[in-house]
Amino acid sequence: MPIRRTSRANQKKWLKKKEHLKILDLGCSNVDYWPEANHFADIHNFAEHFKNLNLKFTKIKPDEKLPFNDKEFDYVICSHVIEHVNDPVKFKSEIERIGKSGYIELPTKLNDNMVFGCDEEEYGHKWWFEFDDDNQKLVYAKRVNALEKFVSVGTVFKLTEIFQDSFTIQCYWSEDIHLEERADYKSDKKISFLTLVRKYYSKKIRMRISIIKSFFRNFF
Repeated sequence: MPIRRTSRANQKKWLKKKEHLKILDLGCSNVDYWPEANHFADIHNFAEHFKNLNLKFTKIKPDEKLPFNDKEFDYVICSHVIEHVNDPVKFKSEIERIGKSGYIELPTKLNDNMVFGCDEEEYGHKWWFEFDDDNQKLVYAKRVNALEKFVSVGTVFKLTEIFQDSFTIQCYWSEDIHLEERADYKSDKKISFLTLVRKYYSKKIRMRISIIKSFFRNFF
């Protein structure tokens, strides 16, 4: 089955009906992990946290083979992880190797360019993704700073509840993940936040002047 669009809500609803599945939350963190999973893994050591919850945790190493057997998991959750890795093709091959199916969530290009706090040299975002609906595949390219970031991660999480399609790519896959690299994006000049603010207030002022002029024309 080719990779296809889905929603986080629908996948969570489906998983709640499948209690017998062996589910891995890969790149789980210790704050936004999926409670539907029964095994957790991350490059950071959250072993004590999950031990206290009586849940299984495995620490993994960046850019290395995942310490799991072939097709060990029925379902692999990979939420906001692939944009951080150095080699997306190698990483997706590892996901396919250890899992039979799963869920992938990624930030859109707009999301990535709005949010500050994701630019760390070692673990920050490295790639942009989009979904090719015609060919049922994920397409990626090196990320570009086209816009000066002005929104916090917390604010985007709140906005995502309303603008989900604009801020996240949500996919379900089974057996294989069709992933393809595209030509790099070109951005000659990054748009500054100050420029956006200036344009916003310039537009508002022009609108106010137009209203005032219209009022005086009608009045006199």
